[in-house]
Amino acid sequence: MEISKYQELCKTFDQVLKSSASTPQIIANNYLHILNSSPEFLKRFDLSKIGKIQALIRFTLISIVRALQSIFDGAHYYTRQEETESEVLFVSHLTNRRQILKDNDAYFGDLPNQLLQNGISNSIVLINHAKVSKKQVLEGWSDSKIQRFILSSSLNFISEVSTYFSQLKSKRQLKSILKGLQIDKVLAQDILNNQLSSNTFNALRVARQVTDIARKKNAKFIVTTYEGHAWERLVFCYAREFNPNIKCLSYQHAAVFKHQHAIMRPLNKKYNPDVILTSGLTGKDIFKQGQLQGTTVSCIGSPKHSDSSLVKDKNQCCLVIPEVFVRECLSLFDLSIDYAKKNLNQKFIWRLHPGMSFDKLKSQSSILKNFPNNIHLSVGSLDDDIQRCDSVLYRGSTAVVNAINAGLKPIYYQQSSDELSIDPIYTHKKGKSIVHNQEELGLALDRDIDAKTMQSLHDFAQDFYTPLDVNALLKLL
Repeated sequence: MEISKYQELCKTFDQVLKSSASTPQIIANNYLHILNSSPEFLKRFDLSKIGKIQALIRFTLISIVRALQSIFDGAHYYTRQEETESEVLFVSHLTNRRQILKDNDAYFGDLPNQLLQNGISNSIVLINHAKVSKKQVLEGWSDSKIQRFILSSSLNFISEVSTYFSQLKSKRQLKSILKGLQIDKVLAQDILNNQLSSNTFNALRVARQVTDIARKKNAKFIVTTYEGHAWERLVFCYAREFNPNIKCLSYQHAAVFKHQHAIMRPLNKKYNPDVILTSGLTGKDIFKQGQLQGTTVSCIGSPKHSDSSLVKDKNQCCLVIPEVFVRECLSLFDLSIDYAKKNLNQKFIWRLHPGMSFDKLKSQSSILKNFPNNIHLSVGSLDDDIQRCDSVLYRGSTAVVNAINAGLKPIYYQQSSDELSIDPIYTHKKGKSIVHNQEELGLALDRDIDAKTMQSLHDFAQDFYTPLDVNALLKLL
């Protein structure tokens, strides 16, 4: 997508969200919240007519499934631990079954336990993205001192029906807003269709569920992850409706890209966080320059911080780290396999995101059927792969931070000169190569980086994710 079209979409959607006539039901429309310039995210705005019809069918089928679930299982959430009050309520995510075996949270690390040690009671709400039974999840944390709540994928039947009719009513109101703003008819219809989408309903469910738990736990603080999704803003709004004095904190746990939008854009005050917690000094600097006036920015660090030192004398091997999406995998793998076939002395390690597997990739592409011996498929840990390499080829993956932290030279693949950047380390220029083709990749792989430049990359990585600091959070509480 061209930068001008991207900016125009952002401006148009913000006009709708900031309209004085917008309600929480309209804010829930996830289509209106542009996260960033990732091609995988932006493709939803460029669907063909057939793609739009398929999306509508998918929305309808998911709605039917959720309605049936609400009849047989009307619980908003599940927990098996002792019911106690919690001063702080964390909102996190369950993304895979491996998390169940760990007491530290995947996003907030051991912050909940550290708060408990400092006499501050807290609980964790988990949005369940994994195909794991609630029984298995709850039993996994039955002995933890931190109470966990697993959100259901549906509300009770009455609530589901009520939400549906409420959205129908808001759709008419949204149509009036779009008409008043004179928005293109095709785009306006896409916005209206998404007012009844499964993503929009899910945002409303999560906000309702989290607020119910916060009320029950008598929470004084809510701390959510912060990526720019509609449900985050709704949680703040709904929480303030039942308790105007509650403090809403948002945690920027992931990279902030050059064209990041929704987390930087202010809405009506009731939808904005009181405090933005950042995972490092880099994120803090970015938010300090942002538009969210009246919001405090504080760095609390990240569980992703690593103290690894620079490693010398590495092999002539390049680590390839795509994002979770198939198209992103093929983008980087296609570039590296063509180069590898012509340059047998250059080795590559293809490493997948934890949410992707080589079996899944095989089912959607033939790229793994015939590749040269100088390409190796990763079976070890990220640290093990990094130790075997001297460079890293990447696009949107934040694993590049781990790589430069250990002394690998970064090579960012930009598919075309006018492609919107998804480089997570875009603020750092020294020692980084930006390539568009095999020839430029070869030059980048052969390029030597002096010790001073390598140290600057390492220092940047140390600022990107700083050590987790419970004292910084305690001061805010």
